[in-house]
Order: sequence, then structure tokens, then C-alpha cells
Amino acid sequence: MGAQGRGERLWFLDWLRVLAVLGVFVFHTLRPFDDGDWHVKNAETSEGISIAIAFLGLWGLAFFFMISGSAAWLALRWRTGVQFLKERSIRLLIPFVVAYVLLSPLQYFIEERHKGRSTQSFWTFFRDLGGDAPLWLRDTYHLWFLVYLIQFAVLGLPLFVLLRGRTDWIARRCQRRGSILLLAVPLVPVHLLLLAAPGPEHGWGEFVFFFDFFVVGYLVMSDERLMAAVRRDAVPGLVLGLGAFLIGVFTGIIDFLDGWWPDPGYSWQYLWYSPLITFAVWGWLVAVLGFGMRAAAFQRAVPTPLARAAMPYFIVHQPVILAIAFFVVQWDAAIWTKYAVLLPSAFVVSAALALLVSSLPGVPVLFGVKRVESTAAPIVNRSEASD
Repeated sequence: MGAQGRGERLWFLDWLRVLAVLGVFVFHTLRPFDDGDWHVKNAETSEGISIAIAFLGLWGLAFFFMISGSAAWLALRWRTGVQFLKERSIRLLIPFVVAYVLLSPLQYFIEERHKGRSTQSFWTFFRDLGGDAPLWLRDTYHLWFLVYLIQFAVLGLPLFVLLRGRTDWIARRCQRRGSILLLAVPLVPVHLLLLAAPGPEHGWGEFVFFFDFFVVGYLVMSDERLMAAVRRDAVPGLVLGLGAFLIGVFTGIIDFLDGWWPDPGYSWQYLWYSPLITFAVWGWLVAVLGFGMRAAAFQRAVPTPLARAAMPYFIVHQPVILAIAFFVVQWDAAIWTKYAVLLPSAFVVSAALALLVSSLPGVPVLFGVKRVESTAAPIVNRSEASD
């Protein structure tokens, strides 16, 4: 019943996870130059970069959550529910607490200095906070992703148990070419109802949106026929994803999102764009996952240092970007000159820190590094599959 992973490691998932982390990095390096608000902003912004942000934002984070849902299926193959939650706590809760305490104050300080709300040095800044509750005690910054994953693991577990052995009805209806794309249909009314619900940033509507794709990631991996359907429909998925996105661009989705994200709400425009976004996201997810399954380069093990550094890289990359962008955006230079400095420098510094963190004795577990065995050798039998 389960996907082909019972006898072998699904290496393509590890590669796609690495690419997802890299995609989030690129997304955040673009944020100082788009039209939206962020922690550090350049005086001049770019409409082209805003379109790129809209494009990546549509499906990039959903893809990250879908891959995480697929990883949940891998983790539950030989674990009980209690073992699964314990493993998720070690891999997610510990690094969240560590990163929140160590890195959120730095990001708070950079943002306050950049926006002119403080001129103090780092140490004086925090010494003088006194009894006030600083923003970083309420804002998780980029670590909201880990908060979501912890909650998804808890909420998803009973649903995953329920789905075991009960995917036949769905799998049989996804045998025709393009039929896997219809999995977006039941998501449309859910997203239409909840995505515009009032609430804070990363509120309930967004929570449900990403949770849906987290569950779909588990669902697809749990049945070989669904995996085969995704692999088969990579091209139709690309056509759907690109087509829906282009339709959105030509009908004004960029302008719509510019005003909608800061103040989401229901409108006639929303009735058009919400279903369009759902289909665009699912199309891109099927395309990327399907091509990942097909790629010959993704059928071998991820190099151990790269696999171990993926989570630390995610944790450290945004503070690094903010620290470098703080100085870069002050230059008297064109946007692309600044970006040509920010992108490679932030990549090198983040990679160096991630490799260092993942190799120091006793430190890797604090940053969510997986055991070497989970990516360094193929899973060939039941005993080796269990950590």
C-alpha cells in the first residue's frame, strides 16, 4: 500500500527539501527590493521583483509544507504516534527555542535601527529595554514556519492514522492523465472561505491553506498510485501552474495582492483570485514534485554535509540577510548592483555558519540536524529504517 520507500530511500525528497530551503533563501534576499513592507527595505523598489515575489510566494512555501508532509509519511512508516511526536519535538521544537532566543533579538535590533526607531548600540539597546516587552518576544520572524510544522505534526497525526489504508478510492480516480490535478477542487471552497478571514499575519486562513498542502504531501506519498500520478502529470501540472499564474498577472493579481495581504478581506476580486491561487499552487507543486521524481540526479544520496546543513541554513539565513542588507540598502547604487552583492555574500555567510553549526560536537541537535544515518545510507530493511 505504501509508496516505494519501503525498500529504498526516496532520495528525491531530500534533494527537493534542500532546493526548498534554497528557494526560501532567494525569496528573502528579494524582499528588501519588492513593493511590500519588510524588516529592511531599499528606498527604491522594483515591480519586476514584486512579480517574482508574488510568483514564489504563491507556491514556494506551500511546496515547503508539502515536502514536510511527505517527510511525515517517511517518519511514520516505522514509528508509533508517540515516537513520531517525540522525533518532531527534537527536530523542530528544540531548534525553534534555540533560534528564537539567539536570533530574534538580533533581527529585532536590525529592524529598529533600520527604521530609525533606535540609534543605540546592540548592547545598550537591549540593556535599556528594561521591563518593556520587546517586539521579538511576540514576533517569531521567519521561525513561524517551525511553529506551523510543530502544530501540523500534532493536528495531522490523527488524520494520518485515519488515512492509512484508506486511499484506494482517491487513488483509483487519479489513474487518468491530468486527474491528479483535480485534488485542488475540494481545497477551493475551504480556501475561499478561510483565507480571507480576519486575523493577524500568518493567521488562521493561511494556517489552513498550508496545512492542506502538508496533508496532501502525506497523502501523495502514502500510495504508489498517487506517486505515479504525480510523476506522470508533471507537465500538465506545469501547464496549470503557469497558466493560472499568467491569468492572474494579466487580470491584476499583483495589484490585488499588494492591497490584500496587509488587509485581507472578502471581495468580488477575492472570489476570482482565491480559486486561481489554489489551482496555480497545486499545479506548481505537482510539477516540481513530479520532475523531482523523474530527475536522474535526484535518485542518489544528498552529500552528508549538505543534508546535515539544510536545517541550520534555514535557521540562520534570514538574520544574515538582514545584517548584510542593513548596510547594502544604504549604498548609492542601482537595485541590481545591491542585489548582486547581497545574494552571494548572504549565501556564503549562511552556508559557512550552517556547516559550522552542523559539525560542532553537541551543537547539531540544537539546530535540528538529522542523524547521519538517515541520509547517508539507503534504507534497505525494517530495522535500518527505524532510528
